[in-house]
Amino acid sequence: MAVAGAAACCVNLPAAAAGVEPFAWPATLAPFGNGYPKPGDRCRRLGESPATSAFLDHTATLVGCPGPSDSESAQAIVHGEHGRVVGEAEGVTLISIPNEGNHADGTSPAAVPEHGYQSGVTGTLRCALRAEQRMRLCRFDLARHDDRTVAVVVHLPGGGTRAIFFGPDGTVVGVGRTAVDRPVRGNTSARKTGNVNLIFIGRERYEVRDEVIYGE
Repeated sequence: MAVAGAAACCVNLPAAAAGVEPFAWPATLAPFGNGYPKPGDRCRRLGESPATSAFLDHTATLVGCPGPSDSESAQAIVHGEHGRVVGEAEGVTLISIPNEGNHADGTSPAAVPEHGYQSGVTGTLRCALRAEQRMRLCRFDLARHDDRTVAVVVHLPGGGTRAIFFGPDGTVVGVGRTAVDRPVRGNTSARKTGNVNLIFIGRERYEVRDEVIYGE
């Protein structure tokens, strides 16, 4: 019996049996995506919520990493992505990552993709996917086509994209999923308040500023 007990003490239990569980992300931080900077990584991007609003910036991306600021995942973001630790909430280290080459309005030059159009800028804009949902900051990419139309491609919380197409005069001409889709009018409406274009696609809401469309 003593030998059996000694052997039992040295068995390496699986992580689940040892009581180690995957990190449960608090909904109050509005996490989205499948990992940052790549799918499967422990850190995640964070959206707008009462707990994160003080740390959000149009010129940066807010990322959360489980654990303290000296954890391996947090330090990888700080050093590998030039991030800056800005706070801690509910067991998550909050890291602000500046968008490369930011302009004063929070946009930055983007690369030219291989889809027959020229990329313009990338940045953040306000969006909501449901009528009862609070507006939050969503990342967007902008593409300018040869026919002078502009596509604002919004990266939706939880995954997927929504493309909003603007004509040469700045009016909404349709929507799609990517910048190379054929614009479809669908259940889309728009109105303007000052220099902000308010776009409604069913229950979805987006705010796109004129300087994003015209590059001012």
